[in-house]
Amino acid sequence: MTTREYIWTDLTGPGIEHLKLTGDADGYLADGLYVGRNDDTPPFRVQYMLQLGPDWELRAATVNLLSAPAGATGELSLAVDQSAEWSRADGTRLSDLTGCHEIDIFISAFTNSLAIRRLGLSKAESAEISVAYIDIPQMRVRPVRQRYTCIRPYGPEGGLYRYEPLFRGNAYDLEVDADGLIVEYPGAFRRVWAS
Repeated sequence: MTTREYIWTDLTGPGIEHLKLTGDADGYLADGLYVGRNDDTPPFRVQYMLQLGPDWELRAATVNLLSAPAGATGELSLAVDQSAEWSRADGTRLSDLTGCHEIDIFISAFTNSLAIRRLGLSKAESAEISVAYIDIPQMRVRPVRQRYTCIRPYGPEGGLYRYEPLFRGNAYDLEVDADGLIVEYPGAFRRVWAS
């Protein structure tokens, strides 16, 4: 079993994300915590736990809003099967998320690495995907379209991927390390420490 830890700073406002990533032959557990604020909101804290298969396929996600403006809290517990069918912890099906293989948490740099790792794109290869996008601190989950294009595959010298959140119309060139994890997300996140 291996464990690595990472810290990113939020470039959009005061905030920091800490991730403890543990892996073995059966898959990975991503245990993350974000503390910060958005625009004009008071500070909030969010914890997430993602269970991933050995191929980086998402199996389950729990997102806890530990504190937020006006004392709001909340939890999302989601599961996704190999057919990309989603459900809540109580078994309620989430048919609007069908076909989403990844989760993208608004305040997380790490979650962009999930598609990069799972897709395994070669140089100049591109893929358009649907992801389950979680707005924070609203704790709203919805399907959105994204495109990833490999500029330079991750390897010993790192890698570079163009990320296009098609629901917003922007494009970002994401720098990743030798493991495909985000180092720099221009204008949004920068990794400041790794174990």
